[in-house]
Amino acid sequence: MKIDIHTHIMPEKMPNWTEKFGYGEFIHLEHRDCDACMMKGDKVFRIVGENTYKEDTRRKEMEETNVTVQVLSTIPVLFNYWAKPLDGYQTSKFFNDHIAETVAKEPGHLLVWEPFHYRT
Repeated sequence: MKIDIHTHIMPEKMPNWTEKFGYGEFIHLEHRDCDACMMKGDKVFRIVGENTYKEDTRRKEMEETNVTVQVLSTIPVLFNYWAKPLDGYQTSKFFNDHIAETVAKEPGHLLVWEPFHYRT
């Protein structure tokens, strides 16, 4: 069994949080001539491939590289630590819900990292 413990994922469609909240430079995704452009304001921050946001592409690549399981996490630039508390909560919930839905589609192949729970 081969387990990839460092994989990032994002939704294929996401709100433009900067427009929604009226401040900051939240990252949003635009599908343009590139695979997908992560936008910071009106500037391209990073170009990402389909394996970042399409489960079927991710699974195909896993099969090609003999990866049995991937542990998913949000792309760190999407954490929005600097956001106002309620806005940060809303963006975090959006990304966490997306990961949970993605994992539910591929049980046994995609997992979400959960911290250990220690008993006293």
